[in-house]
Order: sequence, then C-alpha cells, then structure tokens
Amino acid sequence: MIDRLVGLICALLGAGAIWHAQTLHVPFAADPVGPRVFPTITGGVLILGGCILMLRPGPVKMEFGTWPRALAVLVASLIYPLLLLPIGFIAATSLLCFVAALAFHARPLPAAASAVATAVVFFVLLDKLLDLPLPRGPLGI
Repeated sequence: MIDRLVGLICALLGAGAIWHAQTLHVPFAADPVGPRVFPTITGGVLILGGCILMLRPGPVKMEFGTWPRALAVLVASLIYPLLLLPIGFIAATSLLCFVAALAFHARPLPAAASAVATAVVFFVLLDKLLDLPLPRGPLGI
C-alpha cells in the first residue's frame, strides 16, 4: 500500500513541477532553450515513475537493508551540490552516481565506469548541446 502512496506523491509532484514550469518566463535571448524544458522533462519522469509504481501488479517488496541504502543515496544527494563548485560537475556527478550504483548492489569497478560515463554524457548534453554552463572544477573539466 505504501508503494502506491509513494507513486501518487511522485505523480503529483511531477504534475506540480510541469505546471510551475509553464509559469517561468525570461526573454528568449537569455536562453535559447528556455527555462521550462528541464522542469517539464523532470516532471514527466516523475509522473511516469509514479504511475508505474501505482499501476504495478502486486506489492513492491522491501529488501533487508533498504533503509541504509536509501540513506546513503540521500546523504550523497545532499552533499552533491556542495561539491559541484569545488570539484566540478563531472567529478561530483561521478561520485553521486557511484554511491547510488553501490547502493543498488553494483560491483565497484562497473559502478565506477558507469558513474564516470553517466557524468560525461550528462556534461556533454547539458554543457555542450544545451549550452548550459556547468562548474568545471580545479582541473577545468
């Protein structure tokens, strides 16, 4: 039952994010993509994930040790914005993805490789393709 409630909350948060994103206005010259795109996509992902949780047949079973893993991801997510400027986007995002992968039982070497790959892909998408400048860190990457 709790998983259905979490799914509903995620879907409502996603709908709220999309609704609020449509109220964001800045002159076109300030940003070629506009400020609405990222929160709209994020809201869509939240709605999709929430609906999957709500419509999934049978209960979602909690594994032993779920709370410590969730706490590890929570702490890493809270530390992440504090690390962005000092160490840069790629390093901070790699660390966050690495902790999340380990929390979901990934082996350390594949977790590290996928974490770095994920950070680099997101950097290219955001910094290069969408022209949203991201912190480079001390190494300039």
